[in-house]
Amino acid sequence: MISAIITRWNREAAHFSSMPETARRLSVSYFLRSTAYPLISLFTSAYIWQTSENLTLLILYYIGNFIALPPVFIANRWLLQHIALKKLYAASVVMTGMSSLMVVFYRSDTAGAYIMYGLLYGLANGIYWANRNFLTLRHTTSDTRSYFTGLQFTLSTIASIVVPFIAGWVIVLTVTTGLLPSSQIAYEVLVGIAFILLVISGVIVRGISIDTPSLKQTKNKFSPSWNKARLLSVALGCADVPLYILPTVLVLTALGNEGVLGSLSSSMAALTAVITYAFGRKYRQNKFYPVFAGLLLLFILSGLPLTGGVTPFTVLWYIIIANLTDNLIWTANEPKATISGTFALITLIPALPSPKR
Repeated sequence: MISAIITRWNREAAHFSSMPETARRLSVSYFLRSTAYPLISLFTSAYIWQTSENLTLLILYYIGNFIALPPVFIANRWLLQHIALKKLYAASVVMTGMSSLMVVFYRSDTAGAYIMYGLLYGLANGIYWANRNFLTLRHTTSDTRSYFTGLQFTLSTIASIVVPFIAGWVIVLTVTTGLLPSSQIAYEVLVGIAFILLVISGVIVRGISIDTPSLKQTKNKFSPSWNKARLLSVALGCADVPLYILPTVLVLTALGNEGVLGSLSSSMAALTAVITYAFGRKYRQNKFYPVFAGLLLLFILSGLPLTGGVTPFTVLWYIIIANLTDNLIWTANEPKATISGTFALITLIPALPSPKR
């Protein structure tokens, strides 16, 4: 048994090593960012709620985040004309952690401060994703792209299962056992670890050879079906907004502490991965409209029990059903969104040289 595991591990390691060095370094950089992500998203939200119990401040934090995203995607072309691609990517990774550092280390009770923290978070996220998508396309080939993408999905799923559970119970147990004097210190340690991971992630990319793309303005006309796909993606993104805020608040209010929050988040990540995989095996695009309508109805009904009161049952029902249906909706919409995303990438960064094979 052990020898079979070792053999399998060596085979996978050899396959990973067969990728070009740039792709390997990008893979490690993405993984470190995925590892830090729960700490700078889920537990930053938990910190804001636990220290203020002010839902308005948490909402303002995410409003700042969402406001920053669209203009950043548009401005990315201009940024690439003045800043080298790898420097811009590395800066965005580090900036993502700076937002959480400011929330935890420079705590404020003013609305303006949380909007500014959210704007910084959104600015960093926008730059990160605008350039990560290009880096993946530019530095993987048709022979390695599927493996690279699958590896990233697997590693990010593992991180989303393991990290929240460990982080949540680190906060609870280090305080209850007296290892740390307060939860404030525990949050500072976790955010500090996340920031270090992000710095390493950025440094890894700074050390590889990445050419900044040559940019030129194009005028692309998109079909009505493409515009509908984009509009649907925007609508789904807007519907997702409560899932960034409500689960954290509801769990900490009705179910317990950060340990419960982390455990539930990890369990949902594992459950979602299994069900989404099974759904993807059976789903066919010709069933899009009835499947989408049914999932959307179920997503809406997920919050209905909460109107009768916030109890452990209604909270669990909402979190499980809303998260599962949301992921399945995106899975059903993925082929349309992928086509839209491809054309958007061509619009923002056209005339790219072919990847070296």
